[in-house]
Amino acid sequence: MRKGSLVAVLASLLLVSGAQARGIDLLRVDSLHAYRGTGSWVSIYDTRAWRNPERVVATLAAHRVRTLYLETSNDRQTVDVVHPRRTARFLDAAHAAGIAVVGWYLPSFTNNRRDVRRAVAGARFTTADGNRFDAFALDVESTKIRAIPLRTRRAVAFAAAVRRSLSASYPLGAITPDPVGARYWPRYPFAQLARSVDVFLPMAYFTARTSGAARVGAYSAANIAAIRRLAHDPSFPIHPIGGDTRHATVAELRAFLSASAASGVLGSSLWEYGQTKPSQWALLASR
Repeated sequence: MRKGSLVAVLASLLLVSGAQARGIDLLRVDSLHAYRGTGSWVSIYDTRAWRNPERVVATLAAHRVRTLYLETSNDRQTVDVVHPRRTARFLDAAHAAGIAVVGWYLPSFTNNRRDVRRAVAGARFTTADGNRFDAFALDVESTKIRAIPLRTRRAVAFAAAVRRSLSASYPLGAITPDPVGARYWPRYPFAQLARSVDVFLPMAYFTARTSGAARVGAYSAANIAAIRRLAHDPSFPIHPIGGDTRHATVAELRAFLSASAASGVLGSSLWEYGQTKPSQWALLASR
């Protein structure tokens, strides 16, 4: 068994143990399979990727990437799902290749009713062949509401409303700031959001915070520890997002992946697909 595989097994055992302690249905824990392993992200602005979804999926499959994170819309758009036909192509191709797909939506919290509708529409999107997202994530980072207490209340209410609109077992995630480096949202509501979501996906973009393999590793581990402390749950499921790949060295990326795995996370991914270099793909493939 590879070292990475052994770490994944141990992490799964810890997750199940923690779930039992919290009284969570183990079937719900197992539903987090889409967040496990390595992943790559495609935003609605990556026009090159959207031109040929099948080519993107083939690239991910060739590098043993397990999950595609695909943006469905954001608060600036005029529709619930921006590229419905190409979204369907992504889903059909990915599932045919054995790759999970997690959709994600960026709300503003200025109009929660609209944001909830769009997030739920993304989560429920279904192709003509019957393929749907394996999970969905809420990108809880907007600062359009400047007053932090109000922003926090809106964000918590938004996540709770999305949860109520989906089944209790639906694998819902929250994309969050990195508590070690981010300063734009003091007292981020990890504990409150943990009541509505099943996994946190911190934007641990180490290239904006530090440099050098040792410091990247320490930063990555500290983020995971901080989130679990702030969520009041030492085993809460986490899937950190590393980046920005344009500026990340192979040594730094290796440190991020190793520190994340050692912290018992579900998996880890890179921001973003369109900027990932061959050497970085090779490192992901080795995990």
